[in-house]
Amino acid sequence: MSETVGPGLLLAFDTSTRSSVVAVGDAIPAALSCRQVQHRHASHLLEQIDEALAAADATLGQVAAVAVGTGPGSFSGLRVGLATAKTIAYARSLPLVGVRSADALRHAAMAAGAAGDAAVVLPAGARDHYLALAGADPELVAPGGLAEAIGERAVIAVDVEPGLVGPEATRLGVAAVEGLPAALLALARARFLAGDWDDVAELTPAYVALPRGVRSAAEELGWSPDLR
Repeated sequence: MSETVGPGLLLAFDTSTRSSVVAVGDAIPAALSCRQVQHRHASHLLEQIDEALAAADATLGQVAAVAVGTGPGSFSGLRVGLATAKTIAYARSLPLVGVRSADALRHAAMAAGAAGDAAVVLPAGARDHYLALAGADPELVAPGGLAEAIGERAVIAVDVEPGLVGPEATRLGVAAVEGLPAALLALARARFLAGDWDDVAELTPAYVALPRGVRSAAEELGWSPDLR
């Protein structure tokens, strides 16, 4: 869609990390919800949405658009988030805006001193990692290759063992998750106001790599690599 729209209440949430985060607001968040859920996003997200709307003294009927983090990150978490966002947007005929979770995490961490081009690192399964560089598609890094892939870049490490990335990267990762709801809302609002919305049927998560044995829709027989 390309038409310009006016401001309104946005419902934004992200399920890419071990936290489930929800924000309701316009220029600034009116209500936030952030819970450490590990991999149990499905058990918390709808309750958090109700909680945030109630805290903002709003109803779903007052929401003008839905925004969702698209990853990279937790495979099951992203499925929960995207399915929920698409269902709400479709059922209520609302604009849907997908925001890369890594971009929102980087945006949030900048308030804590992170560089604007810092690399975002997240776990991918038991041993692999996702590496998201500013302005580039995220990539999957095999065990033992993280240090070389990062190089001399500053790092924002989310849900990653401190021993792999150092205390500063870990600190920035914690700050990124804490600021993720507000950052997601801000990035989504800019696109919403510009009429830059996503197609409900076509928006997909940034999986990077699917679990072993899951077929990729992009290739006739595209199977996920097992880097472990």
